[in-house]
Parts: sequence; C-alpha cells; structure tokens
Amino acid sequence: MKKTIRGWVLGFGAAAAGCAQQATPENFAGEYEEALCAWATGCSVFQSRGQCRDALVWDTSGRFQYLLAALEADRVAFDAEAAEACLEQVSAQACDRDQLDRVLFFAGPTAAPAVCADVFVGKVRNYDPCLNSEECAGEAVCGFSPLGCDEGTCCAGACRVLAGAGPQIGEACTGSDCADDAFCARDPNTFVPTVCTARREAGESCADDGGSCVAAAYCDFDASICKARGQEGDDCSSGWVECAEGLDCYADDDDRRTCRALPNEGESCSNHNYRACARVDDYCDASSKCAKLPGPNEACADYQCLPYAECRGESGSLVCVALGSEGSDCGEASGYVRCIGHLQCGAGDRCVEPEAEPVCDVPE
Repeated sequence: MKKTIRGWVLGFGAAAAGCAQQATPENFAGEYEEALCAWATGCSVFQSRGQCRDALVWDTSGRFQYLLAALEADRVAFDAEAAEACLEQVSAQACDRDQLDRVLFFAGPTAAPAVCADVFVGKVRNYDPCLNSEECAGEAVCGFSPLGCDEGTCCAGACRVLAGAGPQIGEACTGSDCADDAFCARDPNTFVPTVCTARREAGESCADDGGSCVAAAYCDFDASICKARGQEGDDCSSGWVECAEGLDCYADDDDRRTCRALPNEGESCSNHNYRACARVDDYCDASSKCAKLPGPNEACADYQCLPYAECRGESGSLVCVALGSEGSDCGEASGYVRCIGHLQCGAGDRCVEPEAEPVCDVPE
C-alpha cells in the first residue's frame, strides 16, 4: 500500500468549506487525489475512500515528482490559491460518464477543471528546453520531435507558442482555420475557400454552409436557416433540432423527443435513450424511474452494475461482482476479475499498483 501525504485526514467535509491547512507543493498531489476520491466515492465509482486512494497512483506519479524537481530548479511556481480552488472544484463535479472518463482515468490538471491547470505556473522561456508544458511560461507548450524519443520518456522538448487563433474575419482562409467567431466562406461557383466570414445569427441563411451558424444556433437543413438551439422543453422530434449546451434531445416512451437535462435519481426516465439518466451510477428501472444500479452480489440490471462492479455469470444467473481491490485475487480462482482503478493483475494473480513511472532529470 502506498504511503503519501494526506492533508485531509480530518475528512473532506471540513476541507470543502476551506482547507484547514493551506495547499503546498508537497501535499497538493495527495490532496488532489483525496478530492478526486471524494468525488468518485460519492458517485459509486469506488466502494470507499480508502479503496479509491489505494487504487489510484496520481499522487505518486513520475510526472508530479518531476514538477517538484522543476519547482526546486525555479522552472515553475506554485499558486496555492489556484490549488485550493482546484481541489474544491474536483470534488464537486457531476457524476456523469464524461467526468468519469476525463477526471478518473486521465487524472491530472489537463483533465480536471480549468483552474487546475493554473496550479503550477511555468517560467521557462520560449525555445528553452522542457519536459512538461506546465514548465512553459505564458501560452507556450512543450513541443517534441515528431520522430519520437530515443531516450525512453525523458528526452527534452522545447517551449514554443502554438499558432494563433487563425485568420480573422476578412482574412484569407484555406478551410477550417478561421478564428472561433468566423467560418471559411467558399466561392459559390467553384466552392474554393475564400475569406473568413462572421458566423451567422439565428434567422440568417446557412444554405451555403451548414457549419456557418454561431455557437448558440444550428443550421436547420430543412429550411437552410440558422435557428437558436432548443431550450428546456422544446420539441426536437424532427431530427434536425440541436439542443442548448447541457441539454439532451431526450426520447419519451411515445417517441416524442424534447430538449431536457438528463433525469436525476428518482425522476422519470426512458430506456429509449443511450444515456437514460444523468448519474453514472443510475439506470432507468422497470418503473421508468432513475434508480441506483445494483452492487456486488445483486442481480445485474440489463447487464449493468455500479461502476465498482461488473456483471458476471454465476451459477446460471447474472450477478454483479466487485472489481478487485489492492491485494485481491485476479486470477482463475476469482474468475479473472478485473482490478479497479489504476491497479493491474500482477505477480501471484493479485491486484497491485502498476510499475512506478520514471522521474526524469530537469533539463540543463
């Protein structure tokens, strides 16, 4: 079992209201993982906070250890205020599938809320060597040779500023390279890309380009007109209507579709939808209500179980079986149960932490 600094030993509830101790470079990784586990346990991704901490390795990753070395070498600075905001936002995220993929299995500042990317502030100048984009100052990123690295994972790249937002309105374009508020208009006779043109508002024509509407609108291809995205309760049965951000075009049992937020636990739902319920640990039950998925030793609901279990055939019936925790059997005796989180099936058919990542040396 890994040993890490855990700043929230008094419980996450106290920390959420304001950390009892200020986030520091040394304890941030452990506290980030604690916040991640507060979120994951509340969403039934793990059975307990302890199981989660034992199954994730973000706080002991080579990447984080490198950032500590970069901090000591004055290549990055640490923003304690951004760190505390990051920790609060990580724990408060929604229990949906997108967050499960982004935050749990790709844990780190680039996959977490935007403020987490501001925790380590780069100081390395443009064109100077780097190993991590968080070292680079301003808007620069750490770029590497497209030919790959001959030294494993530890060959240095260089900080560089990516190309800007693309041609602006009125400037020549070659396709999809315009700034966000523009699209690349084409000659109506030759269909050759010509000039970046302001995106069209609701009510304007999109007959020449279905991707020309502003973000708050979509192109109704029946009428070739930009129309405002559907709001809560708007009918979207035609198939062309696109709903506003945060809303799905949800099919009811009578085949009518309306723009609505995915239903929460206890609310009415329909299995006519790929995602019937908002929470990753819910399903649409026989009474057409969002309910908690079954857990270990319970019969599978449509082959689905809580995220910390999987549906397996046991004695002729389908039963939810818990994923393997650290030290659990993952071999033939267990039916080759999958290990949870970052754990892998290792020596002796036991769930163990993956081999530690290498810690690269700071470039000269």
